[in-house]
Amino acid sequence: MTKRLHGSKLSTCTQRVMLVLNELGLPYELVSIDMGKAEHKTPKFVREMHPFGKLPALEDGSLHLFESRAICKYLVAKYASPDSGMSLPELPEDIAMYEQAASVEYSYFDTSVFKLAYEKKFKEFFGRGEADSTVVETMEAEFRGVLDYYEELLSRQTYVTGDEVSLVDLYHLPWLHFLPQLSMEAEVSSRRYVAAWYQRMQQRPAWQKVAYPRLSN
Repeated sequence: MTKRLHGSKLSTCTQRVMLVLNELGLPYELVSIDMGKAEHKTPKFVREMHPFGKLPALEDGSLHLFESRAICKYLVAKYASPDSGMSLPELPEDIAMYEQAASVEYSYFDTSVFKLAYEKKFKEFFGRGEADSTVVETMEAEFRGVLDYYEELLSRQTYVTGDEVSLVDLYHLPWLHFLPQLSMEAEVSSRRYVAAWYQRMQQRPAWQKVAYPRLSN
């Protein structure tokens, strides 16, 4: 049965799920939601797809899921083959390292770059005023701190959870791809091990099917 993914190709959270669907070779239908028209905020969408009016949401048969990382973990847990390289850890030590890396991605990497994107790109676009320079400065420092942590980590291992690629590595790709829009791509390229990791990740065929052309600043 074909899965139905309700989202937008321009949504980093939707891209995250599309990437995992592609990695697993799962057919799906993208039900395009126009964020510019606030289609994800309509009473029908909130009632049937996402109670908080966000993207994406997944229909897999009778199962309805929202929140991109929950969707990704479900897809891997249910559909990943042993040789896919996407299986979830089972040993307590491996689970701990996986969850630690996942927490860093969600709490520090994603949070800082999302706030930067809002201040430097989306705030003015939505008519909410100019960027708050104090917030930008704080989040840029936090983002650099995350990349410094990754630089040291990746000097010892190939991926953020170990020497095999994991969901957590994939989670980073949409925002890393967006960095040129924030004039921050040099933060990656100036760090040897982070740059090599990103180069490996963005060359994955599954991501090539998702990545949108970069817009000029």
